[in-house]
This record gives sequence, structure tokens and C-alpha cells, in this order.
Amino acid sequence: MSSSDRPRPLGDILREVIDDLGVQTEIDEARVIETWAVVAGAKINEVTESAWMDGSTLYVKITSAAWRQELHMNRRKWRERLNGEFDSEIVDEIVFR
Repeated sequence: MSSSDRPRPLGDILREVIDDLGVQTEIDEARVIETWAVVAGAKINEVTESAWMDGSTLYVKITSAAWRQELHMNRRKWRERLNGEFDSEIVDEIVFR
């Protein structure tokens, strides 16, 4: 039995497929948006209209001007919390609109 015929860990196979398809960026973006909702919590989710990624910037549309200002002033803290969930610097900036 050659080494290529031996069973391989599923994680290795999935990483290879993701690389072959070139979809890692899209997967990372979806993970960031899902994680933002968890990190932000219920109160902020109530005033969040939408969230999307453009490159390494997370955009969050907030319906309340007061909340938008509060979040904007603490955007570094939010970015650090979000990136901490990934143990990686996926998000370089958060823009609240």
C-alpha cells in the first residue's frame, strides 16, 4: 500500500479541496459575519441591519445613531475581540454605518 492510498485526516482533505476551489476568502468572510453576531450579542443585533465584508474590512449597518457612535468609538476593542475568536488577524478594520 503506497502512502497515497492510506487514509488521510478529513481536515487535510477539506483544506485541499478549499484550496483547489479557491474559496477560502469566502469561507473566512462568512465566518466573520457569523462570529460578529455572536460577539456583538442580542442588544447590538437588535440594531444591526446587515453586516458584510469587503477585503479585510467588516462593515456593520446600524439603525441607531447612538449605538453607531458608541460602537465606532470602541471599534478597536471590537476588532480585537472578533480576531481573538479566530486567533488570527482576519479583520483589519470595522466600519459602522
